[in-house]
Amino acid sequence: MRCVNKKRPKAFCKDEARYLSLQEAMYKKGNKYELWWHWKRLYYIVSFLSEIFKKNQIMTFADIGCAEGLYVKHIAFVHNGTFCIGADIARAYVDKAKGNSDILNTEYIVCDVRNLPFKDNSIDVILCSEVLEHIHNYRKSLAELFRVAKKHLVISFPGHSYIYRVISKIKPLKKIADNLMLDVGHVSDVKVSDVQEFLKDKGKCLKIKIGAALPLTLFEIIPSVRLVDVIDTVICKVLEHFGAVDYATIHAIEISKCEN
Repeated sequence: MRCVNKKRPKAFCKDEARYLSLQEAMYKKGNKYELWWHWKRLYYIVSFLSEIFKKNQIMTFADIGCAEGLYVKHIAFVHNGTFCIGADIARAYVDKAKGNSDILNTEYIVCDVRNLPFKDNSIDVILCSEVLEHIHNYRKSLAELFRVAKKHLVISFPGHSYIYRVISKIKPLKKIADNLMLDVGHVSDVKVSDVQEFLKDKGKCLKIKIGAALPLTLFEIIPSVRLVDVIDTVICKVLEHFGAVDYATIHAIEISKCEN
């Protein structure tokens, strides 16, 4: 996805919140290949969270960049002993999240991922899905998320396939490829290798899941989504074997700050 609107990503997100139901659009609308892409990322995130809650006593959970509060509502309903916070930079999203939920163990606030209003190690589990690519200095935001998380931090972000990265080295071809992509407000190319470098001296456990190793336009040639998933799984295993996890378009990472 192309990086556009670089001067005003904050304004872009706020405008998007006024006119879109983002999570509804991602998981309910679009062609079958787009839906496969979003549901695959959702599966990765939910599997990470399920494992974390199964192995740990989690008293607090926060979704930073919560949009309409999909994850907050799910966690709060399934784990009613956990206090859940949804935070977003767009007040319109926070208002939608509040209006969509009547669960008592939840709270929604407006805040910026670059300056979170929480103390160090104050929230057991933090989720930040599809946010960092909208931030210019995303490494600072990653450090802020890590500062607040007490036990676990789960993040997800899109990436570029190997094909795109080869094409992008040729300016005319990169321009054509970028023009074919939607304006989704991305301003940073987040990489797994950057996350690994950030954690290098911190001695923390890292789990990585990747998916969609080819551009969707290529997958759309294949008539069956099931076959797409099988092919993608094989390609992703090859990428993992060669340490090339950056060359996928879905990345989900669990960072553990404790032994569990």
